[in-house]
Amino acid sequence: MKGIYPITGMMCAVCSNTVQKTASDQPGVISAEVNFANASLALEWNPKITSPEKIAAAIRDAGYDMIIEQSEEKAVEEKEKHDAKEYSDMKRRTIIAWALTIPLSAMCMLHLHFPCAPWLYMVMTLAVMAGCGSGFFKRGIKALLTGAPSMDSLVALSTTVSFLFSLFNTIFPEVMTSRGLNADLYYEGAAMIIAFVLTGKLMETRSRHNTELALKALMGLQPTEALLLLPDGEQKMVGISEIKAGDFIVVRPGEKIPADGVVTEGTSAVDESMLTGEPLKIEKSAGDSVTAGTINGAGRFVMKAVKVGAETELSRIIKAVREAQGSKAPVQRLVDKISAVFVPTVIGISLLTLIIWLCIGGEYLVVGITAAVSVLVIACPCALGLATPTAMMVGIGRGARMGILVKDAAALERLGKVNVLAIDKTGTITEGTPDVTDVASSSSLSENELKEIYAIVLGAEMNSIHPLSEAISRYLKGKNIAPLSPDSFNYIPGKGIDCRYDGKDYRIGSVDNEQSGENTVLIDRAKSWLNEGAGVVGVYSDLRLLIVFKVEDSLRPDAGATISTLFSLGIKTILLTGDKRSTAEHIAREAGITHVEPEMLPADKQAYISSLMKEGKIVAMAGDGINDTRALAEADVSIAMGSGSDIAIEAAQLTITGGKLSSIPQAIKLARATLRIIRENLFWAFIYNVIGIPIAAGVLFPIGFMLNPMFASAAMALSSVCVVTNSLRLGKMKLK
Repeated sequence: MKGIYPITGMMCAVCSNTVQKTASDQPGVISAEVNFANASLALEWNPKITSPEKIAAAIRDAGYDMIIEQSEEKAVEEKEKHDAKEYSDMKRRTIIAWALTIPLSAMCMLHLHFPCAPWLYMVMTLAVMAGCGSGFFKRGIKALLTGAPSMDSLVALSTTVSFLFSLFNTIFPEVMTSRGLNADLYYEGAAMIIAFVLTGKLMETRSRHNTELALKALMGLQPTEALLLLPDGEQKMVGISEIKAGDFIVVRPGEKIPADGVVTEGTSAVDESMLTGEPLKIEKSAGDSVTAGTINGAGRFVMKAVKVGAETELSRIIKAVREAQGSKAPVQRLVDKISAVFVPTVIGISLLTLIIWLCIGGEYLVVGITAAVSVLVIACPCALGLATPTAMMVGIGRGARMGILVKDAAALERLGKVNVLAIDKTGTITEGTPDVTDVASSSSLSENELKEIYAIVLGAEMNSIHPLSEAISRYLKGKNIAPLSPDSFNYIPGKGIDCRYDGKDYRIGSVDNEQSGENTVLIDRAKSWLNEGAGVVGVYSDLRLLIVFKVEDSLRPDAGATISTLFSLGIKTILLTGDKRSTAEHIAREAGITHVEPEMLPADKQAYISSLMKEGKIVAMAGDGINDTRALAEADVSIAMGSGSDIAIEAAQLTITGGKLSSIPQAIKLARATLRIIRENLFWAFIYNVIGIPIAAGVLFPIGFMLNPMFASAAMALSSVCVVTNSLRLGKMKLK
C-alpha cells in the first residue's frame, strides 16, 4: 500500500534524514521518502507486516510525529492546524527572546558594571534558553543520544558551551585572571544565537508555507456543497461527499461544478482556466462534458454526475501535484547523503578548531572557545536541505497553474536537459479528428443539382460510422443541408457506399480513375490532394465523378509556433507516426518539422526512441493514444496530451491538461528555470558553508578579524531564508 503522511517537528534536512531512516528501517516498509520542504513522508508498505500506526510510533520515538487520518484531506487539515499553532508559538517565543536579548546585549556591550550584574545576565540568558529555546535542547540532545545529530544539536551545543563558559567565569573569575586572561562573559552570545535562530526559523517557516500555495489553491477549487435534483423534481443542498455517480445536479450561475459529468439540460459558458490555462469561457449545452472545480458562467444547467469525489479530474490533479511535490529529484539524493554526514563533520571541525587554538597557546583559550562556538552556529544544513525541494515544489505548483501536470520531480529535472522531442502526429500535432478542408465539383452541375447531391450524400453518410463519413456529415450539416434518405444503402468495406435515390445510382467512396468518365479536372485535383497526404472521397453518379471532398486531420493552430520555439530552445523535433509517408511529410512541412519517421508500429516507435537514447540523446516523447504508450514508457521523459487516452495519460510523467501543444515548450522552459534556481540554491548553500566555516574557525584572526557567535547565528538564519526566497522567485519569473 502507498500513502503520503504529514510529518511535524522537523527543523532541518538532517531531521528529515532521521525520519526517513527510521521509517525505512521498520519491518514491512518497502520505500520511504521524506520531503523536508513540505514536511511529508511518502510511504509504501506491506500491510501484512506493518501499518502506518506502527511506523508512526517508531517516528515518535525518534522525536518527531506522523499525522494519520482516515482521509488525506483530513490529514492535510490537521497538519495545517498544527503548523498554524507551531508558527504562532514560534512567533511568541521569538518576540520574548528578543525582548530579553536586546537589553541583555546592550548592557553587556556597554560593559555596565553594577552589583550582581553577571548573575542578572545569567538569569536573563537562562530564561531565553530554557523558555524560548527549549525545543532546540529537547530535540538536539535527543538527536545526539540517538547518534543522529541535527541542526538543533549544533544550536544546543554552541549555546550550552557559551553559557557554561560564562557561568564558570561568573563563579570562578580568578581562574582566568590568575593566568593573565580576561574572565569574559558570553551570555549575550548564547541568548543572541537563540533569538537569531528562532527568527530565521520563523521567516523560513513562513516562506516555506508560500511554496505550498499552488496546491492549496487547487484544493480551494473543490466545492463543498451541491444542489441535488431529486426524482420528484425537488432540489436539496447536500454536502459534496453525498453526491453519487448517476445523480442529477443543478448548477447555478457563478457556482463551482461539483463533479465530472455531462450537461443534460440548459446552456451556459464555463470557465475552464484551471484545466486549460485559457481565460476564455467554453460554451456548454446538452451532451457536453463538464469538470469538477470549473466555474459556471451566467447560465443555469442540469448535469448528470459521472465521476465524483476522488475520481474527478480535479482530485486526480491534486493527488498528482501532492505526490510530485513530495517526490525527490536525483540531485536531491546526493544532497541528502551530504546532509547525513554534515552535522557530525561540523562537530568534528568545531572540536578540531578548539584543539588547534589551545595548541597554539593557552592564552588563546577564549579565542578557541569563541571560534568553536561560531563554527557550530554558522554551519547550516537547512540551506542545503531546502535548496532542491523548495524549487521543485514551486516549479511543480506553477506548472499546475499553467495546465502542466508533473507527476514526479525527477521528470521535471530530466525535462530541463532534453535535447530531442519525438512527437506523435494524430491528436498530438494535429487536431485528431478529420475535417473537410476543400471541395471541388463538376462545372456541369447547377446549384440546385449540387444541393440535391449534397443532401443525398448526407443521408447516406449519416448511416456510416467511418471517420471520413463523420467529417463529411459535419461539413454538410454546417452548410445547413437537409439530408435525403436513400432508397437503398450498401456499405462496401474498402470501397465506400453504394446507394440509390429517385431511380439514380450513386457511389460515395475512393476515387477510381477507371470510373471517372471524362472529368479529368476533378481527377487531377484528387491526385494533388492525395499527394499532400489528405483523404479524398468522390461522389459518382452513373460512373461520372461529380464531387470530390478533401478530408484531412488539420494541424493544430499552435503547431508551427511550437516547433519554432522548440528549435530556438535547441531541441530537435522528430515526427513519429504510423501514417503513410506522403501524409506524414505534408504535415511535417506545414509544422516546420524536418525529420519524419512514417509508417511506424508501436514497437517501431519504442525501438526508435531506444536507439536515440543509446546515441546519448535525452529524449522526450509526446503522444496521446494507446499506440503511443510503449514509446512513452521508453523515453527519458514522457508527455501526454490531456485530450488523449487515459492509458497514455497514465503512462506519461507529464500531462498537458488543456491539450495545448504550445504548453510543451513552456514545460521545458519551466524545467530549465527550475534547474537554474536549484543550481543557484546549491551554489550559495555550499559556498556559504565553505567560506563561513573557516572564517568562523578564525582563519582571519591574524589580520584582526574574529567572527562573533551571534553574527554567525544571524548569517546561518539568513542563508536558509535566502534559499527559500530565491525558490519563490520561480513562481513569478518570466520563462525564457
